[in-house]
Amino acid sequence: MSYNIDKILELDNDEEFAKAVVEAFVEEIPQDLIQFTKSVDAENYKEIYAVSHKIKPNLDLLGMTDAYELNLQILAWAKGETNISDIRTAYAKVYSKITNTITLLKKDFNL
Repeated sequence: MSYNIDKILELDNDEEFAKAVVEAFVEEIPQDLIQFTKSVDAENYKEIYAVSHKIKPNLDLLGMTDAYELNLQILAWAKGETNISDIRTAYAKVYSKITNTITLLKKDFNL
């Protein structure tokens, strides 16, 4: 599975709370991905860092380990203003993992 809600349930062992967190993720992250894509396309390291940093806690909270780890690498490269081609490659993977997870979350939580 591409996500795990255990951390959410640790915060509040309530399925309705978990669903609310998932709904917020499904609604908000696509807008962040649009900005992330624009930033990567523009090779704007500061903006790449800002958006990557913004989505980091969401990836962690939803147990999206693979996307989280790739995102940490993007953060490091963007902070150092290096490796734009590696950022593009890693971002494509993060984007795919997030969009696939959103589809799965919508199905699993009847959103």
